[in-house]
Amino acid sequence: MEKETIIFLHGMVGNKNAFKKEIEKLETHYHCISYDFYDSEVSSGGSDPLSIELFLKQLDSKYRKAGIKKAHLCALSFGCIIAAAFARKFPEKVTSLTFVGGYLCNGPSKFIDTVTKLLEEKHKFDHPTWLRQCARLLNPNIACVTEDSEAIFLNYSLQMDPDLFVQALRLHLGYDSKAVLAGINIPILWVMGKEDHLYKGTLVNLKDCIPHVVYKEIKNAGHVAHIHKHQQFMSMFRSFLRTTASRRLLIVKRVTYV
Repeated sequence: MEKETIIFLHGMVGNKNAFKKEIEKLETHYHCISYDFYDSEVSSGGSDPLSIELFLKQLDSKYRKAGIKKAHLCALSFGCIIAAAFARKFPEKVTSLTFVGGYLCNGPSKFIDTVTKLLEEKHKFDHPTWLRQCARLLNPNIACVTEDSEAIFLNYSLQMDPDLFVQALRLHLGYDSKAVLAGINIPILWVMGKEDHLYKGTLVNLKDCIPHVVYKEIKNAGHVAHIHKHQQFMSMFRSFLRTTASRRLLIVKRVTYV
C-alpha cells in the first residue's frame, strides 16, 4: 500500500529540522516532507510584501513537486497559521491537521498585545537590540521548563533577513484565525505544552471555533511540546493518525456498500 504523506511546517523562526526527531521515527511508514519557509521562493518575492498567500503558494509547490494529491499537515507555532489557511483554501489536499503550540491571532490576548507593542516601538532600537526585546517578551515558557527558549529564538531570528522578520511578525495583526478555522471540517489535533502560557492565553474560545478539535496538553512541556516531551507527543500523534485512517476507511466502506 502506498505511504501516506505528512508535511511538516516549522515556526516563524527556525528551519525544517523542527520535527527532525519525529520524521526519523515516522519515515518508515509515512512519506515525510519538511522545508524551510524562507527559501529563494519566498525571499526573492521581489517588491511583493510577505503574505499568507505567498506561504500558501510555497506549500502548494511542495505538493506539485512531490506529485502529492493529499497530505497530513503537522505544524509548529506560526506554521499552524499557514497550515490552517492552506486547509481552508484547499480542503481536498489535506487529510488532517496537527498543531503544536498553535494560537489564535484575533481577539484580546497578551500575545497580540505584545506583538502590537513590539512593532510600535521598533523605531526606538537598532535591529539586534529589538530582536532581543522580541525574544524576551515573546518567550512562552515559564521557569520550570529547562530550556533557554529566549536564546534559541534570538539565535534563529538573527539569521533571518531583518525585513522578512518584521513582515512575518506583522502578519499576526489583522489575521482572522477564527474565521479560517471555523470553515474547516478536517480532523484537527491541537497539542499544547501545559507551561506554554503566552500562547495558551489566545485559545479561550477554541472550541467555539472548531467544536471537533481534539485538544491535548502535555505536562511539564512548553511551546515546543513535541521536543520537550517527545514520547508523549508521538503517542498522541500516532493515535490521531491511526484514528483518522480508520475513519476514512469506514467512510470508504459505507460508500462502497451504498
